[in-house]
Amino acid sequence: MSEATANTEITLSSDSDASVPQSRPADKMLLFAVLSLMFMSLVVVYSASAFWSELKFQNPAYLLRSHLFKVLVGVILIFILAKIDYHKYQRYSLILLEISGALLLIAIGEHVVIKGAARWIHAGPFSFEPSEFAKVAVLIFVAAYLAENGEKLGDYRSLYRPLAWTAIIAAIIIKQPNYSTALMIVAVVGLLFFLGGVRKSHLAILVLLAIVVGAAVLMIESYRVARMQAWLHHGAGDYQVRQSIIGFGNGGIFGVGPGNSKQRNLFLPEPYGDFIYSIIGEEYGLWGAVLIMLIFLLIAFRGTAIAKRAPDRFGFLIAGGITSMISLYAFINAGVALGIFPTTGLPMPFISYGGTAMIVNSICIGILLNISKQIPETVYARVPKADRQKLLKKKGKRSDPVVGRVYN
Repeated sequence: MSEATANTEITLSSDSDASVPQSRPADKMLLFAVLSLMFMSLVVVYSASAFWSELKFQNPAYLLRSHLFKVLVGVILIFILAKIDYHKYQRYSLILLEISGALLLIAIGEHVVIKGAARWIHAGPFSFEPSEFAKVAVLIFVAAYLAENGEKLGDYRSLYRPLAWTAIIAAIIIKQPNYSTALMIVAVVGLLFFLGGVRKSHLAILVLLAIVVGAAVLMIESYRVARMQAWLHHGAGDYQVRQSIIGFGNGGIFGVGPGNSKQRNLFLPEPYGDFIYSIIGEEYGLWGAVLIMLIFLLIAFRGTAIAKRAPDRFGFLIAGGITSMISLYAFINAGVALGIFPTTGLPMPFISYGGTAMIVNSICIGILLNISKQIPETVYARVPKADRQKLLKKKGKRSDPVVGRVYN
């Protein structure tokens, strides 16, 4: 293949060219999957919360109205963020991280304890959980750092800054306490290091260190140890997990029907929150539970495709991080409801009742859709590997971990 021919089939771009006109439509399959989950959540949350709403507020639709408002805000944010160039977050990544850290400290300082933790900031009738914003801020900061310092990642000293910020944010979140969210932040950062090209030897050391530190922090609090022991004994000591599994058993293959759940009636505490997947399994059966997981698999598939075809390294990393975070939350939440994992308190994305998580996940999807709008038309993957390497040597370009892309 001649150089001229190869140049007609390959896109050579640099980060400075990343802010290209957004001529492509957003990923419709991803948007459809997310909106489907959000509108399904209205039915499920109403069914799961009606009994508790009647009991607490003398209105079976009280929690539904609150959830509907959050869903509408989330939908609006998706369409707004899909129009904002994602490169703007790269420029302000450190500021976003510093703001999120300050909000976490404010939440601890207010010390408004709910369910044994000081995780929320209250502003009049509204409240939000800053740890949800912090996990996205850390993701954006680490993705931006790795994108800007790709040439230096062979030196372990280049990792000090992202590691220090991750450790600081995770430590503050653990102090709330919110161990599971801190653990998820560390896991996503580890994945970003892997995608960003950090040496495998350095990554292995960091993973080992994270396991040791994580295990030590886990053992500090007795309630965490109790959760682990309950899980190791197949949930025998975990009331919520046992009631959740009973719900799946009641549902069987086809479910008991919408609104006919028994576990929501004082058996499963707050079934509209972290254990909402159990209500889905009870009312819609195996088919309903599998359908939800298939939709999340579609989100994971489309998010991975967007990451692989992203126009630059930052887009690749942030898309990979967002996709991994949402997917992990979904499958861990489902695993907890089924007794596969120990109880964590992680919500089911786009389905569980909870305003901050809904808004933050919607922001993430908006960013992901914006990346999809900037995918170049030319696909570098069509160039055979042998010709690709020859072209790289002639042009003096460096290969990038992003499949299908080469950067200056």
